[in-house]
Amino acid sequence: MDKVEYEKRIKELEDQMKVIRERYQILVETTAALLFEYRPDEDMMIFNYNFPDNRSRKVIESYHEYIKVSPLVHPDHMQYFMDTLDKASTVPMRGELEYLSKVSNGEFQWHKTFYSSIADKSGRVISVLGRIQNVHESATRQREMIHKVETDFLTGLYNKGAATDKITRWMKENPTREAHLIMLDLDDFKNINDIYGHSFGDEILKEVARAIECSFAENCLCSRFGGDEFIIFVMDEPVRNAECRIDDLMHRLLMDVTSMEQPLMCSAGIASRVSKYDDFEDLFNRADNAMYVAKKSGKNRYFVDRRR
Repeated sequence: MDKVEYEKRIKELEDQMKVIRERYQILVETTAALLFEYRPDEDMMIFNYNFPDNRSRKVIESYHEYIKVSPLVHPDHMQYFMDTLDKASTVPMRGELEYLSKVSNGEFQWHKTFYSSIADKSGRVISVLGRIQNVHESATRQREMIHKVETDFLTGLYNKGAATDKITRWMKENPTREAHLIMLDLDDFKNINDIYGHSFGDEILKEVARAIECSFAENCLCSRFGGDEFIIFVMDEPVRNAECRIDDLMHRLLMDVTSMEQPLMCSAGIASRVSKYDDFEDLFNRADNAMYVAKKSGKNRYFVDRRR
């Protein structure tokens, strides 16, 4: 490239940047939001606060290091946030991102970022522009509605529909990861309802749900599937761990549910994924059959479908 072509190219880039700056300035003047510009080459973040009571500007150099020691984003969302920024700084793109971010009083609230990469003629990203809006009220309301739709009204565990959808999706997205499905049914629960009444039975179901959440606190999805039947989906653990958790749960039911004269017991069946082609229905049917083996074997026990 000779000097004339080089100077022409520089002039084109300068003109392009001038247009970009003018567009950004219009956005600054007309949008009531926190606006930002990130410059990848300099690792510099520029915030423009465009609110009636705050129109200040903040420049953060060495942004990647800054955000590590002064986290503005919730730790659970930090990796996702930074991965998105890095991708937008590498590949021209536009999108939106919802995450928890810290506000002035120190608490985390839901925010949504709309962003767009600006690239030069060679395709190299030279800037990422966007706006950040506090959507905490609407996001919280939406999550509350989703929670109501997905959870069992009595126990607070996932309901049948939500559990089926979530387990099915997880198995499709993770075809090679270890997974086990536990089907659990309370022993002689009809007698509890008949002797103590249905309201008492409902309280027992709530206690069972709490015990399940205690025994299966991590790497698990817990659901009341209907009546006194529960399912538990265990992810990324060996089957022996699932067996230990069932042992712990049975002990909790025997020892912690003390409001009845007779002990509370359950029967359970465990089925493990044996192929990447297994789907939810495969695991469900095998776990259900295993549970009935436990029932027929005398109840108050679990049976493991050990096919490989």
